[in-house]
Amino acid sequence: MGIYVHVPYCRSTCTFCPYFRQVLRDRRELEAYLEAVLGEVELYGRVLEGLDLKVTELHVGGGTPSLVPPRYYRALLDRLSQFLEVRCGIGLEANPEDLKDLKVAEELYSSGVDEVSVGVQSFDRRVLKALGRKHGPEDSELAIENCLRAGFRWVNVDLMFLPPSIRGYVEMGLGDKLKAFREDLERSAELGLHQVTYYATVVPRYSPGYRLVELDRVAQEVDAIDLFVDEALRFVEERGLHLTRVYSASRGSYEYATVNLEMVGPLVGLGAGAWGNTGYYQYINVHSVGSYVELVRSGVPPAAYARELPRGSKAWRLLFDQLSAATVRWGAFESLGLRPPLAAKLMMKLMELYGLAERVSGGYRLTRRGVVEVYKAVINYVVELPVKATGVLTKLGDLSSYPQEVVLG
Repeated sequence: MGIYVHVPYCRSTCTFCPYFRQVLRDRRELEAYLEAVLGEVELYGRVLEGLDLKVTELHVGGGTPSLVPPRYYRALLDRLSQFLEVRCGIGLEANPEDLKDLKVAEELYSSGVDEVSVGVQSFDRRVLKALGRKHGPEDSELAIENCLRAGFRWVNVDLMFLPPSIRGYVEMGLGDKLKAFREDLERSAELGLHQVTYYATVVPRYSPGYRLVELDRVAQEVDAIDLFVDEALRFVEERGLHLTRVYSASRGSYEYATVNLEMVGPLVGLGAGAWGNTGYYQYINVHSVGSYVELVRSGVPPAAYARELPRGSKAWRLLFDQLSAATVRWGAFESLGLRPPLAAKLMMKLMELYGLAERVSGGYRLTRRGVVEVYKAVINYVVELPVKATGVLTKLGDLSSYPQEVVLG
């Protein structure tokens, strides 16, 4: 099984952030929240204890998990180990400014964090300004250097491409954006990183920056996404890297992935705003820190939303997960006791006929065109489901009131 822990706190809010987050006002508030997460571990741990479950993935995302004192991550591992067999270290998302001190990186490593994903976003000051990021390129380079020196076994950087141009603030043409993205990819490789992950910038309705859209001050060439993905693929080929996902490349077959098991499960989500999926049951925790802490202290599971997943959905989720990894293996279905739906096999045959996939032993591999199209499908999925759901549940969390049913239109 995998475990995902959500830390919603940030020092400030980025302009177009699509995640559940809030600005940290008081360190005591953070301590209370972290204690509640340990309480939620115990809540589910007592249910799962004795089932011979092994934790093989453990990631902390946010928000800004690097705001958390390193000693807490040792406490998290210790609490989990009381109930489950933990066979991995912690993968942690971090902001560059939090890792400018080598001592902090070393303390995280000694506390059980062995993978880190640094939210560089870009080495171009104009892109950082458009995204509302507070760090500079020099902060990112120092953070990466410290991560490698501290000994983390895997270091990933997140890059954002296609930043919106903001009239009267940061204005970049398409050529400038494409050039900045290519230079970001090259700089990541030069710094000796294990993996680079690249995302198109989305502009969700509930983000602070959406007001700029309403004022008609934002321009974004969304139809040009093919150019950026194609540039990433060219970079992967020229550098001889391994395409781990349609949105990430690494020096080996291993990958850093914050919620790799979210589609198929089993994944236990912990913390306010976390998503969990046992395989046939999905839940989402309350999107309110105050309500979350209060519920856990009362011994109540803090889920605001839950649904049973049809048995057939697991096969389709597995197919979508494999498509994002650019390779579909029919044997993966059998290993989970599933049968590929006939419609899924027909879909792959159609993708082959349209030049989006090619046959390989035991399944299919995406072609270059296929990678581009699946990348766009992934972005559409993210915008239409988790991002939209986060916006709805955050508004409901602010009201501390939940309806019996939520419909995403």
